[in-house]
Amino acid sequence: MTKENLLFKIQTKTPFEFSYNGRTYNLTYDQKKDKNGNSRDVIVFGVLYEGKIFDSYGDFMNNAKVENHFFREMLDLI
Repeated sequence: MTKENLLFKIQTKTPFEFSYNGRTYNLTYDQKKDKNGNSRDVIVFGVLYEGKIFDSYGDFMNNAKVENHFFREMLDLI
C-alpha cells in the first residue's frame, strides 16, 4: 500500500483491515464530541476491538504503531 492509497482510504472513510504476526488490525472512523457538544471526525486504529483514537491523518501517521513499528514504516508490507 502506498501513502496515497492510505490517504484516499482515510479521506473517503473506507474501513481497512489487515493481519500482522497473527493479529488483526483495523482502521475505522468515528465521531468524537468535545466538552461543548461539537462533533468531529476521528480515525480509530489498532488491534481489532482495541483501537486508539487519532485526531487527524498527520496524528495517525506520526503516532500509530503496529507492535513496535510505526505504521507508516510498514505500508509496503500491507
